[in-house]
Amino acid sequence: MPLINMPLKTLLKLVNADGKVITKDQMPDKLHDMGVEVEEVTNTQQYVCGVCGKISERTEAQGAPLNCTNCGVDYREQSDALKELGETQVVRLDMLAVRPDIFDAGGMARYFRGFLGVRPGLVEYEISSPRITVKVDPNLSNDDSYRPYIACAVIRNVKLDNELIKLLMNLQENLHWALGRDRKLASIGVYDLDTLSGENYSYDAVKPDGLKFVPLGFPPDQPGSLITPGEILTKHKTGQAYAHLLQPFSAYPILRDQEGTVLSMPPIINSESTRVTMDSKRFFIDVTGLSRRTVDRALAIVVTSLKEMMPNVEIEQVTIDSSSGKRVTPDLTAANMTLSIRQACDTIGVALDARELQQLLERMGYGVMMDQDNRLIVSVPAWRNDVMHPIDLIEDAAIAYGYDKLTPELVPTFTVGSPRMIEEHSAAARKVLTGLGFHQVMTLVLSSERAAFEKWRIDPDPRAVKIDNPISTEQTICRVGLLPGLLETLAINKQYDLPQHLFEVGDCSFVDDSVETGAREERFVAAAMIGTHVGYADIRAVADAFAHEMDVEIEIKPTEHPSYLPGRAAALFDTSGARVGIMGEVHPEVLENYGLKHPVSVLELSLESLT
Repeated sequence: MPLINMPLKTLLKLVNADGKVITKDQMPDKLHDMGVEVEEVTNTQQYVCGVCGKISERTEAQGAPLNCTNCGVDYREQSDALKELGETQVVRLDMLAVRPDIFDAGGMARYFRGFLGVRPGLVEYEISSPRITVKVDPNLSNDDSYRPYIACAVIRNVKLDNELIKLLMNLQENLHWALGRDRKLASIGVYDLDTLSGENYSYDAVKPDGLKFVPLGFPPDQPGSLITPGEILTKHKTGQAYAHLLQPFSAYPILRDQEGTVLSMPPIINSESTRVTMDSKRFFIDVTGLSRRTVDRALAIVVTSLKEMMPNVEIEQVTIDSSSGKRVTPDLTAANMTLSIRQACDTIGVALDARELQQLLERMGYGVMMDQDNRLIVSVPAWRNDVMHPIDLIEDAAIAYGYDKLTPELVPTFTVGSPRMIEEHSAAARKVLTGLGFHQVMTLVLSSERAAFEKWRIDPDPRAVKIDNPISTEQTICRVGLLPGLLETLAINKQYDLPQHLFEVGDCSFVDDSVETGAREERFVAAAMIGTHVGYADIRAVADAFAHEMDVEIEIKPTEHPSYLPGRAAALFDTSGARVGIMGEVHPEVLENYGLKHPVSVLELSLESLT
């Protein structure tokens, strides 16, 4: 969960805009009631990047930043690029990633006012009709340049100070993490509209060497600052950090105005010419990405948060002209959801009538009406990304009611449980391997095709369970074996003395059409030994001792496997002749893939098959 620094003075000012309703001392307890965990109230030092204007804040324990998270400048190399702005008091909040709409002072103040009953119900914002149109290149829907979705807005009557610039940049950065999956699903760009021309913009797919512009953070008049999109991925520090998002493509997304001025190369970097400064009076905002829902939610959060922080600004829509038709963004129309009063009461465990439940939901920022079937029609704000099912509404109603007011009750029927057979075998396996001198580790259950197969010199397993929307390229499948995790652990611990003996007992996942869920889990045990003189005989002795102590019979037969040295591998079979595992000396190419320089012998077998 991210730690958000919320400026206390700004938050109190926004919450008490209609008259004082809460004090600084009351703030932590009330945040706790709202389901927000308070880490501490402390002072932070603010810094500004002299290259891009990024404002950051650090606690005394964190110290000054080493580089800029926006433009990538290294302050150790350019010490004059970092300037102090002074201290500010903040409340540090341990936030849930599902509530990015309250990651900033504006969104949190809106939540606060509703919860305190100052402005309950659905907040509505005035929006002006669009003047600007963005034409979307159909090629952005192709596999070689896929980033098809864009939503935009214009913000007028902006009046900035250091605090607001910092809040805007922090909100943008936090949304990139919480909603955008580190810019993959969605990335946000904010530009000075007064640096742009015309009312017909374009969002195109451009070849890596198709044009040149000065990226944010590069001196505009310095030779070599004018570079191509392809060069940005290798020469700009932010480009290097996010190059993996575009490198598979043969064309990159570029946003330009009517005169061809580049606004940005999403999701990598803005242009230097459109930089937002303290003198900026109008913003053009875009959100691009792979998911239309995520793109639209992110834009709704940004524009409404800006409106909350600067009530005098005007939100103006933008027309998006794509191959699927025209639409205007942002669309702040609330989505209606039906909620059963009985279901809500049964789930929370309290008796509430329709009016009481309505008031609870209104305190959480929803619009609520009753239909003819005595059900509540709840209007969900466009900036609430976390509300997808009625149970989400019930959870919010419970927060408004107060978990501390709920009376714990014992279950009406008591039963006595017993351990599953596989858990008893797992516990026994742990005791055996610990007794043989192995140390237990727990590795990640998510892996990748490269880690699970390519590093082990084997073809991908068609039974591997793939993740639809992986959070990173390192977590694309559920693991199909424990050995990759053990060797990763050995690689991380190369600095420690040898020999090292590790083991793990854990579940692996496989696609299986014979089960209702389409996939199944299977319990495995694996062991790895690394040392100067470790060989096949050592792991064979472990296998024999393990089978003896577990009171199971296994048959060992020579086998050939690309992950193991020829003549140094064996397959393990149970009494029925079914193969249950493998052991042997790991192939040198596999060791090289992990950066290991000493012999490694491993054993892996299915506990499920031995029970």
